[in-house]
Amino acid sequence: MINIGIAGTLSDINRHTFALNKIQDVRISGHWCSSGSYSAVELSSGISCDDPVKALEKTDALIITDTGDFCRNLAILALRKGRHVFLYPSVIQSVSEVYQIAKIAREANVILKCGRTGKRSMIGLLNHVQDIHDIGMIELQHETPVISATYGTVIADTLLGDIEIICQLVKARNTSIKAKGICMLSQQPEIINARLEFDNGAALNYYCNSIGIQNEHIITVVLKDRILKYNLINNELSGWYLKRDINQNENPIFIENIQVEQTDYLFDDLCSFFTLIQSGPAFLSIYDNGFDSFILTDRILDKVSKTIVQFA
Repeated sequence: MINIGIAGTLSDINRHTFALNKIQDVRISGHWCSSGSYSAVELSSGISCDDPVKALEKTDALIITDTGDFCRNLAILALRKGRHVFLYPSVIQSVSEVYQIAKIAREANVILKCGRTGKRSMIGLLNHVQDIHDIGMIELQHETPVISATYGTVIADTLLGDIEIICQLVKARNTSIKAKGICMLSQQPEIINARLEFDNGAALNYYCNSIGIQNEHIITVVLKDRILKYNLINNELSGWYLKRDINQNENPIFIENIQVEQTDYLFDDLCSFFTLIQSGPAFLSIYDNGFDSFILTDRILDKVSKTIVQFA
């Protein structure tokens, strides 16, 4: 039985509790509700606490989801005390902090895993990709209606979620980034154009518009013998299949539309985390533990900041 503590906002606690209740051999040992500050409230007792040590009592592992010093200090302390940690990029302030906590996890010989923020699972798409090494080109378009945009912050959050999707599809290291940003309504970029290349030969064309007039999130994957277009909003997958052996009267392209079943990405992520714990202590590299998306996003934003174009 693995005793797990959860620290974060009330909504995050409820969401993770629901997922954990579906996993066998896991028991929730405590809920710590934080508000992005130095303290948190233990939900069962209602007692406020500013000492992260108390959240480590009777726990083998922790799920940490929120910003603020309490959660950040709890993550570092938990790793140093030999607890396994599942946390989100929102807890971390910088890439250098990622390497810091990864070093602590390695020294403590515990599992450190990064949760996904994009809330998108690529399982439905990957089921139609027999071999990810067949992927030659990916194009991802993400538009967010202007009425729902929070200028200056939404583009970074959106980019991170999209890069998490890419890292699920391209199991390779990035070798080249070309990116530029455009400011329309604020001092921060609301439009990003980027091209990423990877060491397995795959390439990505990326476009993100956080001041669009429509809501669109589409990814196109080019394979050796077909093209797949996946709508991440309505989970519809369209496939263009090239027939190599055809007669003169036959259409060389076969088109198929499939409604992909939506999967519970959080349940899958947590199951993977606990499977690693049960397999025995093993340090995960940056590439394996999920932090590669956070690091790659930071690199893209750094490129964007150096090539930004502003329209007054």
